[in-house]
Parts: sequence; C-alpha cells; structure tokens
Amino acid sequence: MLMDKLRDGAQSKIAKIIFWLIILSFALAGVGSYLNRPASNDPAVVDDEVISAQTLEQSYQNERSRMQAQYGEAASKLLGNPQYLAQLKKSVLERLVNQALLNHQATKAGIRLGDEQIKDVIRQMPEFQTDNKFDNKKFIAALSRVGYTPESFANSMRQDLARQFWLDGVLTTDFVLPSEIQTLESLYQQKRDVKIITVSANAFSKQVSITDQDIDSYYKAHSNEFMQPEQVKLNYVVLDTKEMAKNIKPSDSELKTYYQQNATQFAQPARRKVAHILISDKDEKVAEKKANTLLEKLKAGADFAELAKTESADTLSARQGGQLDWFEQGVMDPAFEKAAFALSQKNELSGVVKSAFGYHVIKLLDKQDAIATPYEQVQKVVQQKYIDDKVKELFAEEQQKLSDSGFENPDSLDAVAENLKLTLQKTEFVSAQQLPAAINVPAVQEQAFAEKLRDENTNSEVIAVSDSVAVMLHVMDYKPSSVKPLAEVKEQVVAKLQIEKAAEKAHAEALAIQNKVSMGQSVDDLVAKLNAKVEEKKAVSRFGGDIPASLAQAVFKLAKPADKAVSAGFYADDQGNQSVLILEKVYTTEDTKESQLKQGLSQQLLKLKQEEAYGALIEHLRAKADIKYAPEAKELVD
Repeated sequence: MLMDKLRDGAQSKIAKIIFWLIILSFALAGVGSYLNRPASNDPAVVDDEVISAQTLEQSYQNERSRMQAQYGEAASKLLGNPQYLAQLKKSVLERLVNQALLNHQATKAGIRLGDEQIKDVIRQMPEFQTDNKFDNKKFIAALSRVGYTPESFANSMRQDLARQFWLDGVLTTDFVLPSEIQTLESLYQQKRDVKIITVSANAFSKQVSITDQDIDSYYKAHSNEFMQPEQVKLNYVVLDTKEMAKNIKPSDSELKTYYQQNATQFAQPARRKVAHILISDKDEKVAEKKANTLLEKLKAGADFAELAKTESADTLSARQGGQLDWFEQGVMDPAFEKAAFALSQKNELSGVVKSAFGYHVIKLLDKQDAIATPYEQVQKVVQQKYIDDKVKELFAEEQQKLSDSGFENPDSLDAVAENLKLTLQKTEFVSAQQLPAAINVPAVQEQAFAEKLRDENTNSEVIAVSDSVAVMLHVMDYKPSSVKPLAEVKEQVVAKLQIEKAAEKAHAEALAIQNKVSMGQSVDDLVAKLNAKVEEKKAVSRFGGDIPASLAQAVFKLAKPADKAVSAGFYADDQGNQSVLILEKVYTTEDTKESQLKQGLSQQLLKLKQEEAYGALIEHLRAKADIKYAPEAKELVD
C-alpha cells in the first residue's frame, strides 16, 4: 500500500520522490476562504464555538469558485451534479468543525501571536507583493474583493497561524527509523521484467451490436456523465479604467503643474552608502549597553571597520568592515533608514539606533541627493502618471456612483446604465465557465449563481474583477443543473457503449490467454489469431517514465513468482485495450544518488506518518468534543 501511494502522481526519477509531497492540508484555508462570522441558523456548534450558516455558505461558495478557477469545464460538470454538491458541502462543514476543534487546542496551549508577527507574515505573502515588495494598494484591493478589512483579515490570519503552530508542535514529533528507510529504498530500487500481451479493443468494434434498449439503459445508469451545469441569463454593466483613460486629455499647463507638485517622482532618488555595526542579544538592555560602549570607542578614535569585523552580529557586512550597498528610501528597516538619511557629512556617526534586528551604530560613507529630471525629458512619463492618477480617482468615484445607483434602482440595470452612461450588456444562458471573458473571475461567478440575487430579483453589489475593472450584475433568468436530453447526447452514449462492449469482448479473449499462461501452455496460436501485440519490457521501475504510470502500478502489484509458478495479471488502458501481464523477473539495482534518494524517501515517509497522525488526532478530538448539528446539517453528515 505504501509503494502504491508513492507511485501515484510520480513523474521523474529523484524528483518524483523529493518533490512529490503528499499535501497535508491541516485544515488551513487560503486568502479567499477567510470568512465573516455572524450567527444565523447555525448548522453546527463545536463545544462553545458556533459555525454559522453564513460561514458555511461563504466557505462552500469559495470552494466552488476555487474549483471552477482551477479546473475549468471539468469542475462545471462536477458542480452540476446535485449528489456531488451535497458531498462538497458536507466536506466543507466537516473542515470547519475540524478547524474549530484545533482552534480550541491552540487556545488551551496559550499560543498567542503579536501584531508585528502577523504583519511580517502578511508582508511576505506573494498575493500582496509587486516586484517582490509589499504593495499596500494591492493588499487593500485584494481584501475588498473578499469582503475583508485589514483588521479582520489580520485576526483571521492570527487564528489560522496559531492553529498551524499548535499542529506543528504535535505532528513534528514523528520520526523515521533507518530500518524503515532501508526497506523502502529496497522497494523503490526494485526492477521488474515483464511480458505484455495486448488484445486491441478496436479489433472487436465491428462485432459490437447496440440496441435502443442498450442506449436507454446506459443513459439512465450514467446520467451523471451527461449533466448540463446550472446556467444564468445576465444583464451587466462594466466600469473599465481603459475606457475612462480615453477621455482624459490634460493640457500642457496641467502637466507642468502636476510635474512640479510631484517632482520627487521624476527625479533620481536620494541614496546612501553606510557601514554599520549590529549588536543583538536576547537581553535588550545588554545589547543596548554594548552598543553605547562601542559608540564611545568610535568617538574616541577606534577603527570602525575593525570593530565591525569583530563585534557586528551582521556577519556578511562585518567581513567588509560593516559596509552595505547603496540603498534608497523604502528599503531598509524604518528606524535604521531614518537615522542613515539624517547623516549629512561623510564619516559622520549616528547615535545608537534600535531596529527590529537589534541596536546599530551607523557611519555615513557616501551620499547622493535626489537629482531632478527636466520636464522635457519626462513629459510622456508625466502625462501617463497624470492620467493614471486621474483614472484612479475617477474609478473610485464611478464605483461609488454605480453602487448608489444600483441600490436606488434595485430591480433593473436599465436606469443604472442610463445614469452612468454605461452600455447595458446581456448574455444568453451561460454556465459559470461560459461567462464573458472580461468578467469571468471567481468573484463574478459566485455572485452570478448566488440564490439571493435570483430570489430577491435585485442587482448585485459592485464586484471588483481586477484593480482596474468592476462590474454589476442582474440575473434575468436561471436554469438549474439537469441531465441533458438523450437526443442531445445519443452519439456520446453510443461511442461509450461501443468502447465498453468491445472492451468486454477483448477482455474475454485476454482471459483465455491468461488461463493458458497460468497452466504453462503455449499461447502463440491464440496470439497470432487475435493479432495481439507482444512486448518485452526490461528493468521496469516503479517511477520510471518508460511506461505509463498506471501500467507500472499494475506491474508492481503482481506477486513475485514462486518456484515455477507463473505470476500474471490484467491491465486495461483508457481505450479499453486489454493486456495480460506476465511477470518474468524481480531484482534490485543500486542507485548512484543514494543519499538524495534516502533523504527524499525519509521526507515522504515522514509526511505519510504525519498524515496518519493528523487523521488520528482529529478522530480523537471529535470523540471528546460536544458537536451538535442542526437538523438540516445533520442530513449532510449522516
């Protein structure tokens, strides 16, 4: 079973072990799944923590949106299946229950995260960065799209990180024994020689007869394969900054005024080159006292570079006598930067400066003040920045107008479009994946298929498609998911039946071959009669790319031959072709990358153990907890 788990999803030799990591979710949710928490018709209560109906619905809709964004049309088919939707909502509710249980444990353990810790984590999140730097505008825009303020998002992050820290403390106690790695390594390096006799399903396609009754029976038995996803007919209006920008045509005087008011944007920025000595200690008072002592020595004439080499905790710069590269404002720790830019004379020393890293003494080595660029050289840049700024102001104003107009005229977008001079756009019936490309994002999909808009026949809120596009919707009509009519999918049914029936005939012939092989009889005549394909595969590995992964899995499920007994089995590909697998030899080879292999296997085995430990932990916490489900929710989890 373990090797089967390792086999699934493997793609390359060492990478398939080192990088094919089993995802241990630990019940954490991403940015889009942080939820509001008002209580209403609570589907579950875990001890004293309420899981509200709104929390469940929002989390459920977020999961649907995530699936649609990640898997496209394939997700639409799944999400069109009522049974699958019920199972999805059940899994979301159970995840929320698990989160509540873990939250309680983190609270009991006294895990607390400070504001600065949370801020540091948020600043490092790639979702909020531009050119690898934290972008506050991007941060605010991203939060607004999922209904969060910076404070509420930080609180959600605080809870999730506390839960993660507690889990890390529990699950990282697992370890792997050398004997376990040795056994796993031996299995991984195992090779197998196999003979493959393949009977083509296509050879029997002309022998297949399909009746109307066959078609009708298959259609009814596999109706979930022929689902039409839910559809909506929409009216919508779009605010687009590109269209707004076309109407902004500043005069030369306006541009010059803008240039003068924002001169620093069009100048080469001021820079500083400094050296520093960093003193850090667990006891801040000790570190501060040492830094002050060093400052006195420097004022008395001590060599800065020599002290930096022997005393600075910043070992990289210490090798260079404390020297740092040139830097502009907005790069360094704020306190450090403020002190550095306050120095005006070469070789001037700062006082002792406290930063997030410790205590510094800073020496100015060189400086470059900001240099203004003449207007004529940057006129085009000035014009673009002027337009960009005006568009941002106008975009914010127009979104507010759109929101107000949509609220004042809730039952239609006609008046809204007229008031804001926007084009009223319309769709025919479309699924989530068929929404117009310009607005086809998860946030719009969620609103377009929200029951509230349909039931109340009201306009949506203003939805941020991106930082530069916003939309308002009105659902004009709705079709729930349904099975497509047989007439519409008859050709697909017939094609599937043909493959299935041809595969059945091929399987019967392959079974005859296997029976003869098992009895030690020759199958040459039968192979020739069926025009079966015979292949000899040597040194097949579990994770090699020489044969399909599913075929390799079937080969390694065969029992090792004992004495003169024949070990044989079946394999069917996705075209219905039937193969008899005859295992001829099992042996082990040495891997030249043994250390890498063992390290990768150790990581994999540890992940598997942690996954099992997590499952056992959740089961234990559930058994001890008082979990109450509302009647409607109980139907989901029973």
